Amino acid sequence: MRVAALRSLQILDTPRQGCFDRITEFCTELFDCSISLISLIDADRQWFLAASGIDGRETPREISFCSHVIEAGRSLLISDALENDCFRANAMVVGAPGIRSYLGQPIASAEGVLLGTLCVADTRPDHFHEGHIDQLRYFGRIVEDLIEAHRQRMESTQLAAELEERSERLKKSNRVFAQAERVANIGSWELELESGRATYSDESLAILDLSKSQTYSLNTAMELYVPEDRPMLEAALENAVVTRGSSSIEAHVITPLGHRKRIKVVGEYLEASSDTPARLVGILQDVTEAYHSQMALQRAADYDSLTSLLNRQAFDRHLGERLRTQRHSGRDFFVLLLDLDGFKDINDTFGHLVGDVVLEEISSRITAAVPTDALVARWGGDEFAIITPMGISQEDATAVGEKLIRAVSREVEIAGRKVAVSATCGLARSAETIVARELLRRADLALYHGKRREPGCTHHYRVLLERDNRLRQEAIGLVRSALTEDRLFAGYQPIVRLADNAMVGLEALMRLNTRSGDKLTATQVLPAILDPILSREISDRMIDLVSTEFPEIHAAQPDVQYVSLNATEADLLSRDFSDRLLSRLRGQKIDPRNVTLEITETMFLVNDAASVQSVLSKLRNSRMQIALDDFGTGFSSLSHLRDFPIDKVKIDGSFVQKMCTDHQSRLIVQALIAMAKNLGKEVIAEGIETDDQRKLLLQMGCYYGQGFLFSPAENACRLKLMQLSSGAPKGRRKAA
Repeated sequence: MRVAALRSLQILDTPRQGCFDRITEFCTELFDCSISLISLIDADRQWFLAASGIDGRETPREISFCSHVIEAGRSLLISDALENDCFRANAMVVGAPGIRSYLGQPIASAEGVLLGTLCVADTRPDHFHEGHIDQLRYFGRIVEDLIEAHRQRMESTQLAAELEERSERLKKSNRVFAQAERVANIGSWELELESGRATYSDESLAILDLSKSQTYSLNTAMELYVPEDRPMLEAALENAVVTRGSSSIEAHVITPLGHRKRIKVVGEYLEASSDTPARLVGILQDVTEAYHSQMALQRAADYDSLTSLLNRQAFDRHLGERLRTQRHSGRDFFVLLLDLDGFKDINDTFGHLVGDVVLEEISSRITAAVPTDALVARWGGDEFAIITPMGISQEDATAVGEKLIRAVSREVEIAGRKVAVSATCGLARSAETIVARELLRRADLALYHGKRREPGCTHHYRVLLERDNRLRQEAIGLVRSALTEDRLFAGYQPIVRLADNAMVGLEALMRLNTRSGDKLTATQVLPAILDPILSREISDRMIDLVSTEFPEIHAAQPDVQYVSLNATEADLLSRDFSDRLLSRLRGQKIDPRNVTLEITETMFLVNDAASVQSVLSKLRNSRMQIALDDFGTGFSSLSHLRDFPIDKVKIDGSFVQKMCTDHQSRLIVQALIAMAKNLGKEVIAEGIETDDQRKLLLQMGCYYGQGFLFSPAENACRLKLMQLSSGAPKGRRKAA
């Protein structure tokens, strides 16, 4: 603090000043001594503001006598330095100038901070006595006054410089402001409160299209503002007067030339003085262009550019506001998520430009179908979100969903061609404690389950869905961890010739080991297999496993002619699935003729049937065979056998297991076998568990089958060592 105070004086290392030199010269004569100093004690040195009888302008602080005065904070008298323990070895005592006696007086700033000393010294011992202290203190006060005068002079000089700089800056600012006023359409105004007289600068008159030759009052000024904005302006002016403060508003005006402009008005109250009445003064600015830009940016930020509906970000904000209103009013509302079915087909078939036209039309229909107070947003690519009005009932919300589905499901005509679209809706009800994210999750969960179970309808969120969703997440977790930790493997179930039980083929089935050692089948984790993302990872892993293991199995079981792989819906909708599969087979030198791809009839019912047809045709052209699994349980089997490249059909095990005891099941199996054979398709029966079933199938003309009668699915190692007995098996084998 002391050093900082000293340096703030800006006196260190300055040229010698005569007023200080005269004091040291006078002290030398008055005290009849060889040395007199005005010493300022810096952090690590003493600097001589004035010196008489000594050369140089500073010395190190550690040999300074004056430093001891500062530390003591009072006058210091040393009669004989050679007799003093602190100074007898001092360089200024034992060397030049050979000081023996010393008298020092502290010098302080006006604030009382010690800065240095006024001191006298001599080469003679006992040269100073107590009577000299008051004399030296007197001259010390003179030094303090001179230092204070230096400080005031310095501050005055700095203040003058600052004032000059401020004056220059003000002149420059005035010039810049005048230019800015012209460029930025800013003008000034003044309103005398008592008379109501309004005065405008030239720029203000230009902004408002007013004549310079006329005078204006508050009333004529108010008439410029559009009626809906006048109350806001009146309130702002009144507030500035009442509070003796300022105000700022933006409003629209209609100028005498008929131009509609957006202006910003800023006003401030000025008290009356002896020669001027109380008034409001301020500026006005034409912000029309900025206002329009802001509105455009706001719209771009809140609205979808294609459909002109709210975007997802704006929808989330409105949903949060609606939930806050619900908590205060207690009136519930619903969120609906609407997903288009078949829209991907439109994009793939007609292109994205046509798809955009369809989305625009669908958006218009949705907007027209919802209640007046509802909010509609484009939630995703082909998904829409709706917030119903407050206080609506569940029945009414359902009716809204059904009306939306009907509106969407009407055909869209484009360039003379009619395009069909349908939709599925999920809805969830608000609650007092629910948050926006949870409400949307519930609506999405209802939509997800609805699309899987009954597309084209409105589905409500129910607590029961949470159980299904939990089971799905658990299954996904089991399979994902099995993939990550390499616990997923292929189990191979033999396909045999029923006449002699000879193993002719294999069906590769997904199996996994849990961390606890349990073995799970695909059926036990079916929700994970139905997941479109995870199913592709499972498919990739199964292709890798079969491609690696089948050559070894075939070498150990040369009678095995082929291996079957099960495809998922995600596989058939993936345009690169056939390339990936064929590439992996080529890498392991497996002939596609030794591979059968098994599909289910439900895969023909997807929205993108053209993609399924393309994938199957490409695989069929590579000589790979296609088998229709679960034959007899689907819909329109005859048309699928006709329209798709099917080589084999596999009769569903549910019919096979009942045909010996149920007459209807036996007739169905017989009809399925006859139909397939008439169409030239190979028939394989699934789920054979007894020898009676085997014999009956042979009688009906089915020559191939699989089931626990012969073997459960086994891993590759066990399968390579397997020997199936010829002739009739003795009994059903249990699943491993």
